[in-house]
Amino acid sequence: MADEEKQLGANVVAIGSDSGSQKSRDRALEKKLVWKTDLILMPALALAYLTHTLDRANLGNAKTDTLEKDLGLVGNQFSLLLILFYIPYALMNVPFTLLSKRFNPAVVIPTIMTCWGIMAMCAAATKNFGGILATRILMGAVEAAFFPCAIFYCSLFYTRHELSFRTSVFGCMGFIAGAISGLIAWSVFQWDKALRVGVGLLLFLILPHSVEKSRWFSEEEKRLSRLRIEEDSQDLDKNFRWEDAKKETRDWTTWIFTLMPLLYGVGVASSSNFLPTIVKRIAITPAKANLYTVGPNLTAAAVQLATTWLSDKFQQRATIACGTLFVSFLAWILLAVLDLVNHVEVGYFLTYLLTFGNFTPGILVPVWVASNTTTTTGRAFRLGLNFMAQNLAGIISSAVFRAQDAPVYKPALITVACCQAVFMVLCLGLREHFRRLNKKLERGEVIHVSGGKERPEYRYAL
Repeated sequence: MADEEKQLGANVVAIGSDSGSQKSRDRALEKKLVWKTDLILMPALALAYLTHTLDRANLGNAKTDTLEKDLGLVGNQFSLLLILFYIPYALMNVPFTLLSKRFNPAVVIPTIMTCWGIMAMCAAATKNFGGILATRILMGAVEAAFFPCAIFYCSLFYTRHELSFRTSVFGCMGFIAGAISGLIAWSVFQWDKALRVGVGLLLFLILPHSVEKSRWFSEEEKRLSRLRIEEDSQDLDKNFRWEDAKKETRDWTTWIFTLMPLLYGVGVASSSNFLPTIVKRIAITPAKANLYTVGPNLTAAAVQLATTWLSDKFQQRATIACGTLFVSFLAWILLAVLDLVNHVEVGYFLTYLLTFGNFTPGILVPVWVASNTTTTTGRAFRLGLNFMAQNLAGIISSAVFRAQDAPVYKPALITVACCQAVFMVLCLGLREHFRRLNKKLERGEVIHVSGGKERPEYRYAL
């Protein structure tokens, strides 16, 4: 027992650096364990997120086709659909992540998937504004659960050295959904509804509750998995501890981590909901506007995979998030100030820059949150707050893209750029705070304590 405690204490060093404790483990067995986990989790979560994102992407593309005419929408009713969707979509994040802590994400994720599939079928059958508004509000409530629960779920299987790229793998399905919806648009908007219900039911059978409870892993792999996860988590049971959640509310970094997604989330929502409308400035016909969104979405997927891989390799969250977002920040400004009516090619090029870094902070910041939170209850609570703020940003985005500002939407574009600028300042400032804390840990001025143990070699993720 003493030897195991010693190994666990050494393993904590691997959180911040490549230390000897990681080398002492059976690397071949660990590689096999991670690969097997990838094969089970990644395809399932990717398929789930594809169906999740198709709904919002389809709605944005449908606006450029005949959606408003078919449903009799007038004035800012489309923006109202988006705003009222994002209210429950934001408010339900924290409750669902805490439910995932209590009942396991392997139960919560398939349940909410089945529910949103049923509601999506109801939405496809609506004929007026009132009908689609009601279904959209209900869909927002259940769709809120997926991404925070999925990241929390992955944090129970992967170390924080591995979490960023894995999150990006299934997160990239959002871009694939944007590309697919650009091809199918409103004319076949109803094709995927029953698929969502089927996928939800299938995930009940596929998703394991943990490595230790799965029949796909050997006893040796199960033991190794527990040692790996204990590096990042001081408690691995399903009990919800109010004290751990309250502790996070007293930590000022929790609220900076909550404010940041509110800021970068404005750009995320604007790209998802209004990219087809922005492209319509360049492409006159709705069909071409939808097709022109395919390239930017696929390029964004490749960029996100590359940057998150680099983030895991160099263990840098803040600098990579800000570096990629800065490119998009410039694109939002240029879209607002340039005359793209007479420079169509330049405008289309800017849509590639627009999606280049818009979504990367949405992966790296939640992973940063998970990496620097050692209790699973605290992690679930913080992730819920993170995605609540990001989804509230969707309300800001929907409100600033007003019909009277079409087709340029200059006030909205400037608003997005300002939000991203403030985010970059806060993000780099928080990184500097954790860097200074790590220096104090190195000098022995403070000692990190988690799980009732002093862990002098623990380092915060940057």
